[in-house]
Amino acid sequence: MVNHTLEREDLMAISQKAARFTADIILKFQFSDVEHSVDVKSLLGIMLLPIHQGVTVRLETKGKDELEALEFVLPLLEKR
Repeated sequence: MVNHTLEREDLMAISQKAARFTADIILKFQFSDVEHSVDVKSLLGIMLLPIHQGVTVRLETKGKDELEALEFVLPLLEKR
């Protein structure tokens, strides 16, 4: 669960830091009864989605360094 609304600067930092991994990193969440999904490494994509406090997110990773990517990105979404 996201503990705070992710501001533009937060999203930019997450996207830039996620780019170091070769694995695909997909963020999925429900907002206004619609499921959204975005490639975390896509700066434009992640900045266009409303990720507010209290939203439950699901991260899906696939690739050679998928576990490392998951363990790195998840705390960035949860931190306050």
